[in-house]
Amino acid sequence: MQAKARTAKAVPTQTQFVVINEQQVLVNTEVQKAYNLIVDAATEQLRKFDLTKYRTYATVDHVKNEYKSNMISEHLNYFWNITLSNSKEGKSYIFIDLGGEALERFGSGLTNIFLRKAYEITQSNDNTTGIEYALRVNFREADQHHNFFYRRVAEGENNYVSIATVDKLES
Repeated sequence: MQAKARTAKAVPTQTQFVVINEQQVLVNTEVQKAYNLIVDAATEQLRKFDLTKYRTYATVDHVKNEYKSNMISEHLNYFWNITLSNSKEGKSYIFIDLGGEALERFGSGLTNIFLRKAYEITQSNDNTTGIEYALRVNFREADQHHNFFYRRVAEGENNYVSIATVDKLES
């Protein structure tokens, strides 16, 4: 009896990189710019508050994070979590997660102003598809949103997380 050698099936290697065309690269660049403007708008809204905890935010640079994911960047504050990420197809998206506790405590006025600005930043003014598709708004349970924000602040800064507090807007 002759022993037969088993041959292993070739397993395709998987990678998180996707080949995207030039047009998608340009669109993703516009989504990145919109994300930065939305984060700036969110940060500006924080300046209205007297208490430091409402003016504090964390920024996460997921590209530097050792646990690679599809997320690129993230801005967390007491009110909102704003995330820039890529889909499996290589399209960039901006997710805004709203926390329930902030809405209950402060009403919807602050969030409405912020969301209007976010939609204004991503809207198409020339009847093209533009980047309107990229903005996604989600509602998160109060505990889930705040626990994540407080944990980031409590863990402190590291090579991919920075924490800052904006100055109060003087009346």
